[in-house]
Amino acid sequence: MNNVVGLSMFRWDLGIIGYVRASRQGIEEAYSEIFLRCFPTTIDMTKEMKGKVMCITNVVSRGLPIYIAAFLLDPYGIANSFGTKYGLTRVFVLNLVYSWFINYLRSNGFLSDQDEVELDEELSVLTSYIKARVGGNASKIAGVISTLVAVRGVDKDRLPIKIIDLRSEVEKYLEHSLHSLRGNT
Repeated sequence: MNNVVGLSMFRWDLGIIGYVRASRQGIEEAYSEIFLRCFPTTIDMTKEMKGKVMCITNVVSRGLPIYIAAFLLDPYGIANSFGTKYGLTRVFVLNLVYSWFINYLRSNGFLSDQDEVELDEELSVLTSYIKARVGGNASKIAGVISTLVAVRGVDKDRLPIKIIDLRSEVEKYLEHSLHSLRGNT
């Protein structure tokens, strides 16, 4: 059976990409636990009421039938920094960042060609790199994860969320790529 992967960067300003992977049944169970047990009014946990955030934190801590990760990527911050440094458009640098990110997901077992991928609107740009659709319960859960790890007072060590900081890796890649590109012109 193919897995469903959800990716979401619900708040672009945080630069955190939420990631979930499970069977379709696992995604539906996790969705029910989070959204039908806790009834959040928004996907943005940084703006949700404290009681609902605690409910979701408890649900996630008890365990869900999904694999959960949060990637610290900050694509817009990196695009602004490198765009200014090298005199490139933000879109050009963002495309390099997103292409690198998809390659990272594939080469590290987070994504395969057999996966059914759901993206939020912010990451719809990834449809030029992978076969995916915008919307779905997996992307909503990933959106909750992408903002939950940014909530002050939430004990991230207590949550079964793998937090992976990719910022320095993508910056090294960009430095090398852009240096090589400039050297070839």
